[in-house]
Amino acid sequence: MKKINSIYHIFVSDKKIISSDNLYFLNLSEENNNSSQILLIKQSNLKIDKDIIIKKEDIINISFYINELCIYELNGNLLEHKVNLKKGTPFSLRMKTTDFPPLTISTILKEWADGNEILYWKENKCKEAKNLWLTSCLYWQQIFPNNKPSSIDVNLNLDSVNNYLDFFCMLGEAFWGRKGYIGRDFHGFDDQLSELKSQANIYIKDEKKLKLFLERISPYGCNYYNNFIDILLKNNCNIVTPNKIIK
Repeated sequence: MKKINSIYHIFVSDKKIISSDNLYFLNLSEENNNSSQILLIKQSNLKIDKDIIIKKEDIINISFYINELCIYELNGNLLEHKVNLKKGTPFSLRMKTTDFPPLTISTILKEWADGNEILYWKENKCKEAKNLWLTSCLYWQQIFPNNKPSSIDVNLNLDSVNNYLDFFCMLGEAFWGRKGYIGRDFHGFDDQLSELKSQANIYIKDEKKLKLFLERISPYGCNYYNNFIDILLKNNCNIVTPNKIIK
């Protein structure tokens, strides 16, 4: 894997004032405040190199990059009328924003970039954790776009799959390995697969188990197994089972 670099940039009225490997965010908002967030941004060992005056009308932009790809950015204004940041003092700002930054996602990506394997879909049973995993993998896939071989072998194994989200966590991993992403629902899976230029060979370990599982979690009037097979066939995948090839 190529080298991973992550960094935060802070701009005030389009002028960069500081960059840092880490920033700490604290949400000071009331839980029932749906219009904006008040964030405390600080880094005790981060010191600016010259005096800076920031006014309430100035636009503050914070961007988080991994390998030169912007993962997210937020814009806001000072909560106070004016702040004078002194040279050599620890960096700290309170700002108001309506951008709702994905702080949990950026924390996960930062840990992954630092080589820490936090969060894994097979080790978390709650729906929220699996949604976090899928969203994080979506960002991660953008950071490390996969090379496009002429063909890929995809082995489907339902041993750790118990629900709808598990199925798409498993699919992403089957296609692209750990932290792989290929959609979080059947519409997304279809879109992702339609953009795949490689020939995909889909190996189903236990076709009966797959069929029973997808039919069991299907809503009334829908058959997820048929949907899944139709998507594969529509996108010219070779479906290989122990006893036959579905075409």
